[in-house]
Amino acid sequence: MCYNHNDQFCTASGVRRTHREARTTARKLRRLPGWVWLLPVVIAVAVALILFGKPGATPVTEDTVIIRVDDREYLRVPLSQPQTVTIEQADGSVNVVEVSDHGAVMRSSTCHNQLCVHMGEVTVDNWEFRPNGAFIICLPNRVSVELAVKE
Repeated sequence: MCYNHNDQFCTASGVRRTHREARTTARKLRRLPGWVWLLPVVIAVAVALILFGKPGATPVTEDTVIIRVDDREYLRVPLSQPQTVTIEQADGSVNVVEVSDHGAVMRSSTCHNQLCVHMGEVTVDNWEFRPNGAFIICLPNRVSVELAVKE
């Protein structure tokens, strides 16, 4: 820093500022919104996901539907064995998942909002383009359906 006769100093970029202007700039930096500080973390997580693969991707030897209840595996159904699975829980919750030779769909549920039923069918052909990817999720009943596609 270099000082001149008007109590100004030179910055690295050659801009002359008073001490008051420099303190104001420092205060503005300390008051940056939270998302600005979070941005490097989000970028680091995105890079890690790209390098190390998708979270939740389950390796399988053939295309399979994996049904989970309370985040525990309930049943695996290969697409080569189509069937209808009824999941009845102790609290009275019931979900019906239909597995066909090309995918799975939540046929019915006792949940109040029916979002899982409206998610539609996840298939080998459409899982990459669906908003929820390879998943159908019923949050109120704690049931998830994942289409695990053979790589």
